[in-house]
Amino acid sequence: MRQRTRTTLTWLNGTTPAGLALAVLARTTRRRTPDGIVVAGGYRLPVPRQRCFTVGSVVLTRRPPEWLLHPDRADLLDHERRHTDQYALLGPLFWPAYWLACGWSYALTGTYGCGNVFERRAGLAAGGYPEPVLRPWAAAMLRRPPGTAGRTVRCRAASWSRRRRRGSRAAR
Repeated sequence: MRQRTRTTLTWLNGTTPAGLALAVLARTTRRRTPDGIVVAGGYRLPVPRQRCFTVGSVVLTRRPPEWLLHPDRADLLDHERRHTDQYALLGPLFWPAYWLACGWSYALTGTYGCGNVFERRAGLAAGGYPEPVLRPWAAAMLRRPPGTAGRTVRCRAASWSRRRRRGSRAAR
């Protein structure tokens, strides 16, 4: 049922027709998976440079479709399948949201994918991405609560819970 809903939504929001048009334009060979995803192999256009990418319920790859459908690459196909779910949810809004996430990822990690929320939710390792290494400024920012630059801050919740425990022990 979920697969049928995903396929229907990506057709209705226009992302799968866009993916199929791109597959035809790039003169790919297409194969359909049992769950309704179209794998388009032999992608020849220069952009994007990734080995696989998804548009709607169409996964485009530079290799033959059988390469991605091979059981050894089940994790990669699952990664791309999660992107089809993201397209079903966001429709064409996926594109600007994805590019904003790429910009944020580049700012934090120096790569477009490692810190990208869409790639992270699809599974970084399955998509061939390494775990992100934050740039020094981003690591420092995430270690320190906002608005606390240059000063030491105690966690109020921790001190409140200590006082509460002390008070409850005294009451016993």
